[in-house]
Amino acid sequence: MIPATGPAAIAAGTGEKLTREQFITLAMLAVVVMFEGFDISATSVVLPYLSKEFSTPTERLGDALAVIALGSMAAWMLLRLADRFGRRPLLLLAAAGFSLGSLATVLTWNIASYTAIQFVTRALLVGQVALAYLIVSESLPAHLRGRANGMLGAMGSFGAALPFLAIGPALESPLGWRMLFVIGAAPLLMMPLLLWRLRETPIWLAVRGRGLARPSALAELRLLLAPHLRMRFFAMSALWFIVNFASSVGGLFFTLYVVKERHWPASDLAAIAPLGLVGAFVGYMGAGLLSDAIGRRWTVSLFAGLLGLLTVSCYASTGWHAITASFVGLQTMLGVWTVAYTLNSELFPTELRGAANGWCNNLIGRWGVVIAPAVMGNLGAQLGGIGPAATALAAVAWLAIPLVLFLIPETRGQQLDQPTG
Repeated sequence: MIPATGPAAIAAGTGEKLTREQFITLAMLAVVVMFEGFDISATSVVLPYLSKEFSTPTERLGDALAVIALGSMAAWMLLRLADRFGRRPLLLLAAAGFSLGSLATVLTWNIASYTAIQFVTRALLVGQVALAYLIVSESLPAHLRGRANGMLGAMGSFGAALPFLAIGPALESPLGWRMLFVIGAAPLLMMPLLLWRLRETPIWLAVRGRGLARPSALAELRLLLAPHLRMRFFAMSALWFIVNFASSVGGLFFTLYVVKERHWPASDLAAIAPLGLVGAFVGYMGAGLLSDAIGRRWTVSLFAGLLGLLTVSCYASTGWHAITASFVGLQTMLGVWTVAYTLNSELFPTELRGAANGWCNNLIGRWGVVIAPAVMGNLGAQLGGIGPAATALAAVAWLAIPLVLFLIPETRGQQLDQPTG
């Protein structure tokens, strides 16, 4: 056993501490998720500089982001294979592949090449982070699960803040904005550690030991549409669509918005980065704690409600302080992702858990992040700016509230090694 400091602090007040192996697993995956946050954020932060270098208008950037987001859907295959071959080998494959993809982005020469490389990278990136949440959910006790996943999200928020801090120095380097993607390849350096210390989850090993069948994609879908799982499948798919769409509306075009429409210099982006980091860290940790304290459904409802309000505030405001405060609030509300990942893991049985994540989030729900940038870019061109477009679309976040309260059962405290009824 280890002292309740660092990741182990999530067990404070419960009388149970993390084992040494659980501590190591959580710490390694926290670093993996941190770089997922970095890469997703870097894709947004470089938009104004891509637009300038490649002479790309806003609507074309929106279309490029939509194509890149399609890569999120390709992660469905990785998650399906995780039910067949295990969580560990697929996470290792995704971590190595996305790091190489980030490095390859340095070689892009136009918006088409940038889009193509980032499409592949995004598939591996999203698969990696979903598997990280899945491994943590299957490795820790039920009463610690929300807080542990909250910590993963908090580390992702730390990574997401770094591009805002690094863009200024990157622009002054010989590589310019491409330097961000050199930094994003850093997980390659920790691959030996992951190969050595990352273990397969005991729950998956137990299921494999029972010799359960490995269904095809169509058979998986039939199982997910069985009467006792059907409503959960549809409701989680809809929730993921809303979370993906609303988060994209609030964040993907923020840098382009403030640089082009509010005329912020790169120094202003660096100035708000620490504030955004604090907000996101509090949001992810708070979402984890709240979901363990008041339940998953009420936490999603609270965060979704505020996500819509803060999007309106951010993109309808003109003053620096109002925009900054709203931006920090939006970063805080991203904690809803942690709760959604936790819910998706808890609603389905072990032999279908990876597949359910893949189908609900990646293959269906990720259409939200595919559609949102295309809609934002084209609607912005019609309404005269990103600000009016984001304000008009902010209300989508509120659709999550009746969905989780009336269609999704509460899962707080559920044991994942027990059948889902």
